[in-house]
Amino acid sequence: MAVVESTNGMLDGPLLAAGLTVFRADPWHLPQRPGGASVSAELLAHHAAPALDQLVRLTTETGTLAGRIEELQKNIEAAADVERQLTRRGLCLERGETTAPRVALTFDDGPHPPYTDAILDVLRDFGVPATFFCVGLNADAHPGTLERIASEGHVIGNHTWSHPYLPDLTRDELNFQIDATNRAVRRVTGADPWLLRPPYGSRTPDVLRWLADREMTTVLWDNDPCDWAMLGADSIAEAAVRQTEHGSIVLMHDGGGDRSQTVQALPGIIRRLAEDGYRCVSLDEISTPL
Repeated sequence: MAVVESTNGMLDGPLLAAGLTVFRADPWHLPQRPGGASVSAELLAHHAAPALDQLVRLTTETGTLAGRIEELQKNIEAAADVERQLTRRGLCLERGETTAPRVALTFDDGPHPPYTDAILDVLRDFGVPATFFCVGLNADAHPGTLERIASEGHVIGNHTWSHPYLPDLTRDELNFQIDATNRAVRRVTGADPWLLRPPYGSRTPDVLRWLADREMTTVLWDNDPCDWAMLGADSIAEAAVRQTEHGSIVLMHDGGGDRSQTVQALPGIIRRLAEDGYRCVSLDEISTPL
């Protein structure tokens, strides 16, 4: 078995895909984290082993935040007023302008060969732009794929360094997550991302204010076909098309596990959206009135 913790949400997917039993240890089970990093593997094992009956077992179907979904939702509800204020200032985006049949495709958790490259192939063949919210660990590990994303005209956003549950972080820890990812992207593209998508959409009033203080735009979504649950390419495509409205921002994934179903679903999503009169655009364009 393996144990992960809430400041690193990129491990459970590949571990589960490899056939391991995976548990999550939460902050109250562990010692204080060192700076912006996660606790060491040794400390994680030392504190988790005698407390397995208190840990949450993760599955592909339940996702990384199993057992904390109610908490996540309460935090999101508490942040609603701040979210509305920032939306008016252009510093938060959940959905684009609703005046035209435009849709933005976004992909989280990469870059992750071979899935990111396969998605880029599809986008190239259809002439469609997208936004890739990159995890810093993966951006640092796969600079060639990151360079391809940029060179083919797609937007690169910040998805934190290690995909943590943001309410568990201090302000300094959040800054570490942002800065480390920006450095990884800047080394390849020469520019810092100005868009940030919080992992799991996790947020609190403080988290949103901290991001706004850095002049970063928080990007959420209104269309989640749940490709992470791996329910089949047809199911992913059907959900993505069914949930699309004018100005929709579609959440999909190019990393964090086996994303072959997302790759298989993408051509059908793009074709069906076009048949329904939708045009795929960048996040810049979808937030601009005609």
